[in-house]
Amino acid sequence: MRIEIPMMMLRTHRESIFLLLFSVLVMTLFSTCSPLYPLNPWDDANVYMTIGNAMLGGRELYVDIFDHKGPVLFFLHEAAAVLSRNSFIGIYIVQVVSCFFYLRYSLRTMHLFSSSSFALPLVCLLGIVTYSSDFFCYGDSVEEFTLPLYAHCLYNMLRFVKDDHVPRWWQSFSMGIGAALIFWMKFNLLFFYVGGVMALLYIAWRHKTLKELGTIVHWVLGGMAAVTAFVLGYFAVHGTLDALWESYFMINIFHYHGVATNGEPDVWWFPFLKLVIGALLMLPVVFLRVSKQVKLLVFGTYGVLVLSFATLTVQFYYFLVLFVFFPLLINYIRDYVPSVRAYLAMAFIAIAEMATNWNLVTLSNGTFPVSVLEMAEIINANESEDSEVLTFSSYDTGIYQHTRHLPPNKNYFLSSILDPEIKEEQAEWVASGKVKYLVREIGAVNTCHDYYDVPVPDNYHLIYDKEELFRYRFIWVPHYYLWNLTWTRSFLKYIMDPAVVNQRMQVYERRP
Repeated sequence: MRIEIPMMMLRTHRESIFLLLFSVLVMTLFSTCSPLYPLNPWDDANVYMTIGNAMLGGRELYVDIFDHKGPVLFFLHEAAAVLSRNSFIGIYIVQVVSCFFYLRYSLRTMHLFSSSSFALPLVCLLGIVTYSSDFFCYGDSVEEFTLPLYAHCLYNMLRFVKDDHVPRWWQSFSMGIGAALIFWMKFNLLFFYVGGVMALLYIAWRHKTLKELGTIVHWVLGGMAAVTAFVLGYFAVHGTLDALWESYFMINIFHYHGVATNGEPDVWWFPFLKLVIGALLMLPVVFLRVSKQVKLLVFGTYGVLVLSFATLTVQFYYFLVLFVFFPLLINYIRDYVPSVRAYLAMAFIAIAEMATNWNLVTLSNGTFPVSVLEMAEIINANESEDSEVLTFSSYDTGIYQHTRHLPPNKNYFLSSILDPEIKEEQAEWVASGKVKYLVREIGAVNTCHDYYDVPVPDNYHLIYDKEELFRYRFIWVPHYYLWNLTWTRSFLKYIMDPAVVNQRMQVYERRP
């Protein structure tokens, strides 16, 4: 008996295989969690992995070891640590899966408005631009794992508005799971869903489809409740619900924002400037040949999210989530740019993105920051029963992954909040002499380093001291970024100061 496969299913299957292979390629090239890179030098990623290792080793989250991010992020890194405790290979696999679903649902969003074959190469360009941008950084941010969840939800909401398609119960339930995962990683990113619900309520009221929307919301809340029950159950079993409340909610709401600085001016008009810039980024949506309901949904989800950015001290990687809206510009590009020119423009953009990607450039130039590997080699070569390692007045350098040690204290890295208790704990550990090695990174961007800086006791001797390249952000200081590219130095040296500010890595050893 011959089985006939519908052409639509066959095309979808082929597209999925292609996008999965493309996701492997993109993550391998641009994520420093991939086997192509010797390490991930980003302090945030190392904090997540260190805490994941600590939880796998029996430490209680927020009680024995601390960071202010949500528990789901650390559950994810604990699972990754099962596969490898001294590398990011587990996170790399998660990244590939995350990238695949982000691109898959972005492609489905494009197909909602066009059946053109132009959509597939465009979504590939979207993948390159998203993950080669400085907003992606080294890889392994909350915003990165948010992208596929946003893309899935946006596709289903657009389909409901455009085609009056009510998602099946399991599709709505999965949207709720995605919303809850985001809430329990970084709750302010849930504003995307808040804006979407506000827009959908208005649209459903105007079109008398409130009953259908109510069915969707019912299952969405069910999915959120399932994840929330698991998270609260975990902390209830461990008797640490109070620590969850204090560390994830109270600190983030009342103590975190506005303390760490990324160079934003402390003036009243700057939030308004961010709002204006955010509005201009999505101005092309106004010209799309889509219904007013679709535009309202887009501006609802995007607008409320950008509004939340305006009220926060925004780090550059926060903007990665905005790439989820880019597939909506497919009609604009298709209608106004001839196909041949569009393909040439896409090829040029892709090549330019890869040629100026900081990770690839520094890896190929041999200037990728690897001092922590040299530090770990020194510590591992002199391993003994008392070879405990302590980072102080510093971010997480990654030293714990590469020495297979765990932090001896709860607040083991430089915090982005000014807390006298944290400062006192770090000072006591440094002065106690309980650890054999003290490790410090003095970053080129100095947030709270001076506040947490403590004197090194006389019985500790400096055995490693090196400066290495610091990652410059193109959107902030483009002349430094371009200076790091070998192929631009020949002519840039005539028009700019070649001075480069590095970060300093130090190791102190305790001696009698």
